[in-house]
Amino acid sequence: MALDNEGFSPGTIDGRIGPRMIQAMNVSPDVGRTTCLRMNAGWWQTWKVPADFSKDVAPLPEGWTARSKLKALTYETVREKVAERFHVSEDFLQFLNPTVRDWSRLRENDTLKVPALSPRRLPRADHLSVRLSDKVIVALDADNHPLASFPCSIAAKKEKRPVGKLEVRVLASDPEYLFDPKLFEESAEAKTIKSKLMIPPGPNNPVGAMWIGLDRPGYGIHGSPWPEDIGKTESHGCFRLSNWDAKRLAGMLKIGTPVWIEN
Repeated sequence: MALDNEGFSPGTIDGRIGPRMIQAMNVSPDVGRTTCLRMNAGWWQTWKVPADFSKDVAPLPEGWTARSKLKALTYETVREKVAERFHVSEDFLQFLNPTVRDWSRLRENDTLKVPALSPRRLPRADHLSVRLSDKVIVALDADNHPLASFPCSIAAKKEKRPVGKLEVRVLASDPEYLFDPKLFEESAEAKTIKSKLMIPPGPNNPVGAMWIGLDRPGYGIHGSPWPEDIGKTESHGCFRLSNWDAKRLAGMLKIGTPVWIEN
């Protein structure tokens, strides 16, 4: 949680000392040391469920065609929405709240134990370094000092991993997604779809809640509806972050920010 607050994301908070947490501490040793000293601080809060919290929660159909006909790809469960709000895995959220048996029955003013996050405001980045071998995006200042870091997923196929200098061209919150069936060879449904589909925005959109478009067609840094999978090699070419990390990174950028992609 301390790393998350400082902008050196450990990925999804899951109650374990894992590789993404260790990596975040190593990106900036000064931040890592400071974070270690703060580990014993009080990190929990009692959070009351606000009114209408479940209004944008609904089960989603499985198929791309059916999803394209919706107005938005909302959260599928209340637990998913709470977990994303507080940057935790759904399993860890359940561990923190063992008496909650049916999350769909949470009501206004019910209380939950959640992280007491207090993220600091991050400065503007001079440039980004996407480190493919480490699966991490580091935001740096003009003197090459790390300002923040975010674990990412990269392309499964090496030939789809661009190396060299790119630039930020688009910053779009809650984007729509153009589904091209030709790019989803693994999908049986995609083989039956004859044209591209426009997938509506929302946290469960394939590119999540934020799109950072780069100056190479079809490539970008974006959010994801599967935060617990971030850090695995599985994308079609883009760089995936959790929705909250994608939004935070976007706040550090402007159109034209250089993005260096390194092996």
